[in-house]
Amino acid sequence: MFIRFGSKDDPSNFRRYLPQLLAVLIKNFNLFIFGLAMAMPTILIPMLGGNDEDGDEVILLGEEAISWIASVNHLCVPIGCLLSGFVSSPMGRKRFLQINSLPFFGAFILLYFATQPWQVFLALSVTGISGGLSESPALSYTTEITEPTLRGALNSTSTLFISLGILFTFILAAFNSWRTVALVNAIIPLVGVVFLALLPESPYWLLDKNRVDDAKRSLAWLRGWTTVHNIEKEFGEIQHNVEENRTTKKRKSLFNKATAKLYFKSNFIKPFLLVILTFILSHFNVTPYTTYAIKIFSLLRVPINSYYATIITGTCNMSGSLLCLMILSITGKRLLSFISLLGISICFLIVGIYTWSVGVQYFTDDTSLLDETTTWIPLVFLVLMGFFSYLLSFALPWVIMGEIYYHEVRDVATGVSAAVGYLIGFLANKTFLNMVSWITLGGVFWFYSAVAAVGIILLYFFLPETEGKSFGEIYDHYSGGKKLDNKVRRDRNH
Repeated sequence: MFIRFGSKDDPSNFRRYLPQLLAVLIKNFNLFIFGLAMAMPTILIPMLGGNDEDGDEVILLGEEAISWIASVNHLCVPIGCLLSGFVSSPMGRKRFLQINSLPFFGAFILLYFATQPWQVFLALSVTGISGGLSESPALSYTTEITEPTLRGALNSTSTLFISLGILFTFILAAFNSWRTVALVNAIIPLVGVVFLALLPESPYWLLDKNRVDDAKRSLAWLRGWTTVHNIEKEFGEIQHNVEENRTTKKRKSLFNKATAKLYFKSNFIKPFLLVILTFILSHFNVTPYTTYAIKIFSLLRVPINSYYATIITGTCNMSGSLLCLMILSITGKRLLSFISLLGISICFLIVGIYTWSVGVQYFTDDTSLLDETTTWIPLVFLVLMGFFSYLLSFALPWVIMGEIYYHEVRDVATGVSAAVGYLIGFLANKTFLNMVSWITLGGVFWFYSAVAAVGIILLYFFLPETEGKSFGEIYDHYSGGKKLDNKVRRDRNH
């Protein structure tokens, strides 16, 4: 048995899909870098919070400052998200992602040399803004270069690469100081710039800039390094979509009343509310857990080194993302979302019961006398919670965002949605320590369990199955036309 690669004139399915996969994976280098940055607060919190066993740390922070270390990057991401579409559009998706890698390099270097708290906050803020700036071009690039049957699965690779970046940082932190980790991480953005140079630009963007021949070559590259003749039909459809969008732009200024009305129509409001719901479900569980993982593992006296526990966490998160990538086109988004949220709810419920039963309520509690024969329970179920979260819940808003907004509002809508999503992530991180002091650690875990359980009910009624469906069908669904059924479509020629 072997894989038929086909020829330039007659590409096989494998050959047609391969360049789309490669392009998305290389594009995800930016998200890998963002994952590196997202993991930095996790390793900074114990060190800057006074838990440096060597006593060499020159920057020491109180609990309030620590809560800002945990959340400042999430607070700054929306700034980049709101600017993303406007700043990246003139440059092109690929070129902007290359340029946007450089601020990450500067931020990691600043962290390495930091001697004052403001330098740490500035570096984390820069990574947040740069991460936000990459949202629109990264999402648009994947949406514009992939076929409908691949779009959902390849959009889900965004969280896979974020989790890979987090895992990479956790592995480094288990054996090195946080400054060394920052220095190593600074090299990665430079590598990303080189790899991104290998990709073609989005054919949609090229057509919008009247670079027709370049757009044809780009699409031919993305459809199996085939001939221009073989992509004429799809190219014609893309050209029609771009021309239609261009006509709309000429007819309506971005800021006039007619355009503003687009954002008050049900075919924008309903998708927007759905995306915000999925962001709430994605952040009020794994986001604060990942950020405070070392602190939580240390408090609960898990049976292995807390840093090694974060490596296991990162590995399981990545495994969840990989499994999502492999089975999403089979299960569809609805079923996998239900499984993901159910797993999250059960795991948090069990860990909440455990912390309550052993009397662990606050981070100031003395847990040195915990029964070592039971400390594996929180480790196993918190790690499993991360797996279930990355199985789809964490990725869901990003997966559906590129599909459910119609083209007239997509650029602005994705930027605004991502901005609101990261504000929700900021709230989840910033309120975590306060919530623990108000309702205890077990109470917080039970709250997260309840959020996931309620999420299953809400998504059952409000999440349509978009897997394998065309943009036109999704637009009709939200515009009051023919409703989408809840079946997964696997026939790409439908």
